[in-house]
This record gives sequence, structure tokens and C-alpha cells, in this order.
Amino acid sequence: MSQVIEILTSLGIDTTVFHQFAVFFLAYISMNFIVFKPYMAAYNERIKRTVGGQEYGEKLLAEAEEKEEAYKKTARDLNLKIREVFSAWNDKAKAEGDQIIEAAKKEADADLKQAQKQLEDTVAQVRKEMEGLIPSISENIQNKIMRQ
Repeated sequence: MSQVIEILTSLGIDTTVFHQFAVFFLAYISMNFIVFKPYMAAYNERIKRTVGGQEYGEKLLAEAEEKEEAYKKTARDLNLKIREVFSAWNDKAKAEGDQIIEAAKKEADADLKQAQKQLEDTVAQVRKEMEGLIPSISENIQNKIMRQ
């Protein structure tokens, strides 16, 4: 052991090295409990939460994509149904419109025929009246020509 002490003294190491080691170990142990262990616990918890959060986030993204696909499919189906209903109501409305127009045309034709008949009757009546007046008008014209 004396040879070890001679080697250490030749290197410039004396007995204070043991005091320095003791102070170092005390400082290390106190720092370990005060700083290193809480830091490592917080670090490990952060990693656990981050990795868990990433997995949870990926799971949520996958669910969101599935729901988006389901929504798109439902929207397409709903749009098809809406188009079918709209088309059916549009066809029904066109048919009703055609019926209304046809009824209006028939009514207009009937009114036109009635008006034509009334006009023909009025023309015939006026002609009869005029035929009755022709002799008197002719006589008046003759009288006026004669007076001149």
C-alpha cells in the first residue's frame, strides 16, 4: 500500500482526494434526489404522454378518415335520393302544368267558338236589319238624286 501512496504523491495526489470524493458523492446523492430523479421522472412521463398522444392522435385521425368516408357515402346517397324526389316532383309538376295548359286551351277554344258564333249571329242580325233598310235607303238616294 505504501507503494500506491508513493505513486499517488508522485502524481501530486494527497489525502485530500478522499475528502473531495466524499464531497462529490454527497453532492451527487443530494443532486440525484433533488434534480436528476424528478427530471428523469418528468422526462419519462413526457415521453409516455407524447408517445401515447401520438398513438391516440393517429387513432383519432384514422377514425376521422373513416367517418369522413361514411359521411361522403351518406351524402352521395342522400343526394341521389334528393335528385329522385326532385325529379319525381318535377315530372308531376310538368304533367299538372300540361293538364292546366290543355284545359286552358280547351276553354279558350270554347270561348273563341262561342265568340265567333255570337259574331256570326250579330252579323246575320245586322244584315237582316240592313236588308229591311235597303228599300228605304234606296228610295232616299233616288229622291236626293232627283232633287239635284
